[in-house]
Amino acid sequence: MSVDAPGTPRPPFALLKPEDRRHSLAVAIEYLSQKAAFARLPFAKWSRILIFQVERGHALFVVDADRRVCGFLGWALAEHARADDWLADRAGLNNDDCIAGDCVIVNAWAADSQSANRYLIDRARRLFADKRAVYFKRVYSDGRLRGMQLPLHPRQSAIPAR
Repeated sequence: MSVDAPGTPRPPFALLKPEDRRHSLAVAIEYLSQKAAFARLPFAKWSRILIFQVERGHALFVVDADRRVCGFLGWALAEHARADDWLADRAGLNNDDCIAGDCVIVNAWAADSQSANRYLIDRARRLFADKRAVYFKRVYSDGRLRGMQLPLHPRQSAIPAR
């Protein structure tokens, strides 16, 4: 444990990945259940997604200077063809599909503020810098769903899903 010198400002955010997986799962459930987009989701399905993310080590929290959770990122890794099939709803994912691959599927993202969101984006870019693309599905409050593929290489551009 380090002690800051008096007057040293603490950074506003940090990433947290609890070593105790049960604790990580409990914090993820507590945090995400307070978010309207996640609170409406089927419990059994999302419990399993979170369990697998935590077990694989594919879950991170953003905490503020007081160590309060103010963001969450959960993901899966998959090969390009599998990620394309997931985005187009041609195939689901099982845990074995999510362990390794050149693409990132972000299926849990939440942040309490724009600054926490920007911090999470910055850290995700660093974390996934060696990957081909990031895939995600955005669920809007009116029920609309929008899938996106964001290539991570400068010469590629974002490709919206159908």
